[in-house]
Amino acid sequence: MGRRGFLKLSAAVGGALALAGCAQSGGNGNGGYSGDVAITGLASLIHSAPFFIAQSEGYYEEEGLILENIQFPGGLDTVRGIDSGIGFGTSSTLPVFIAAESGMDVRIFGNVYTAASVDFIALPDSPINTIEDVRGRTIAVSTPGSNSTYFAERTLREAGLTPGADVQLVSVGSAADSWTQVSQGVVDVAWTASPLSEQISNDAGGKVIWRSRDYVTDWSDTCLVATGAFIDENAEALRGWGRALQSAMDMISNDVEAAAEVYATAIDYEPDVALEALRNSQDFFSLDFTDAQLAAVVEAGKEQGQLTEDPDMDSIVMRNFLT
Repeated sequence: MGRRGFLKLSAAVGGALALAGCAQSGGNGNGGYSGDVAITGLASLIHSAPFFIAQSEGYYEEEGLILENIQFPGGLDTVRGIDSGIGFGTSSTLPVFIAAESGMDVRIFGNVYTAASVDFIALPDSPINTIEDVRGRTIAVSTPGSNSTYFAERTLREAGLTPGADVQLVSVGSAADSWTQVSQGVVDVAWTASPLSEQISNDAGGKVIWRSRDYVTDWSDTCLVATGAFIDENAEALRGWGRALQSAMDMISNDVEAAAEVYATAIDYEPDVALEALRNSQDFFSLDFTDAQLAAVVEAGKEQGQLTEDPDMDSIVMRNFLT
């Protein structure tokens, strides 16, 4: 793939935006398509591995697709980019429901990553070894209303701790900034996400104390999304995209070592780190939804005040589009 939009992981997790021009060439009537595709956290988050693999291994080419992956820093930014001209991409799932409630004509037509992706990590010599050990301590999160804040609060409650009383949350920004605050002794635990979690462990000996997915078992973290108009005009190209991504996910499942080599090259990481990251996430790549996953995302949105009503699932989620 072209390196446009690529940022090194440690910087990209901080939310830097690498957005180039978004010209599209359109479909060719045979399922093919040439243009840009919007990806949340392309260079920074584990859910992006299938996109790199599909491109490198020729799965896009087999489907007649010539795609340029364009990185956006967050889900709402991605959905706005999709709505404003790119037409399709991959976003965090909750922002799609938020966008639909605001009136955008966006549809979800496939899952991507089915685990809560936020991890919590501490220094190697920290006395904190379990989530229960954070009582009386501080946890660095991104910003109020962010995924890191939501999962910190939710997992703490699941463990019997009260955020704000038993544990203090400190908003510091990106995962890279969060780890810096821990390294400098300002806070006790940092939020992070794979593959940065594995990179920190490899480079600095940081130890993952808990992962959100240990406590949140039903979740759709990222999904495939497009505008209704784009789907109407490019349905076969989108189905081809789904097939290419499924081939990449199958490679992760069946030959994770080879998949890790491709992924490591794409994000400029050591192969062993990429391999560990993919092994830790190997079971969470899927194009299929469950009602429980979608319901959990909606409940999180309502709890945080980002959704004011239950979405019309039948008009937003196209469950059988890729089958």
